[in-house]
Amino acid sequence: MSKRRTTLAEIAGAAGVSVATVSKVLNDRADVSAETRRRVQKHLRDSDYRPTGVDSVRPPNHSRSIEVVVPELQNPYIIGVLAGITTSAAAEGFEVVIGRQLSPDHSVLNPRALLSSDHAGAIFITADAASASLKVLDDAGFPVVVVDPLRINDSKCISIGATNFTGGVTAAEYLLSLGHRHIGHAGGPHSVDCSHARLAGYSSALRKAGIKLDESLVTHGAFTYDAGRQAAPDLLDRSDRPTAIFAASDEIALGIMEEARRRSLRIPQDLSVVGFDDTFLASRSVPPLTTVAQPLLEMGRVATRSLAQMITNDVVSTRYIELATRLVVRDSTAPVSA
Repeated sequence: MSKRRTTLAEIAGAAGVSVATVSKVLNDRADVSAETRRRVQKHLRDSDYRPTGVDSVRPPNHSRSIEVVVPELQNPYIIGVLAGITTSAAAEGFEVVIGRQLSPDHSVLNPRALLSSDHAGAIFITADAASASLKVLDDAGFPVVVVDPLRINDSKCISIGATNFTGGVTAAEYLLSLGHRHIGHAGGPHSVDCSHARLAGYSSALRKAGIKLDESLVTHGAFTYDAGRQAAPDLLDRSDRPTAIFAASDEIALGIMEEARRRSLRIPQDLSVVGFDDTFLASRSVPPLTTVAQPLLEMGRVATRSLAQMITNDVVSTRYIELATRLVVRDSTAPVSA
């Protein structure tokens, strides 16, 4: 019977270090102390460790290319983040390759492909940071940054996001300041962390104003225009129609606005609408959309700078970076009508 192969995790446990540290030693990276290196190397020798398959770590890579992995390329949110990535990558001396697309559930399709590529690292936009595939990449010492992760859980990946809870509070408080008390929420998917945070912010603002959350005024769907149109009947075709709606993305908001027009509802006279993201579509809608702006360009820039630090073995100070949101008031909102 063949001898069972020792895993990286077992080596790490025996040496009292992380799997990533073992990977660094195997890759001969400089950011490991001499004592730690000697200890890890002893355990590697004692176990006769031989890396194979997806557990193997990459050889040292001096490439100046980074891959950006996206769910799609037509999404205006993705385009905004990409603009920040490409700008910062040029300044850092990296070439950007738009590569593999994420699966429908936004998980990584094949970590082996990245491990065997010539890329120095990768940025994932709206991926599941807690996925098994990203754990494989992290365990192998492959530099990875996730922008706006769907889930974080106990992921060790560096993640870049925005203050989603605060953004939800800001949107609801602004509508409350206009006199609205019957406010609906067209939310994002149930399974996504930022959806929960935006809903929690909206709920918190209502609660602070003494308004009990009406669950029947909350819908969930994808962050898309079509999802906004699909959610609209549940909010607009009721006898106690809300006077305002906070949508979890600009695209959802635009879908809501289209369905409102089809029902001869005037925006903002009959219905105020607030979005989230501030993509280029927000200022071009009719009327222009009031929205909570995420700093999309800066999120891309910070992601690229963080990845560059990992590639050059510089210390990254924090695993999760939240950038501030802000309210951008345009013409889709108005005081509640008498």
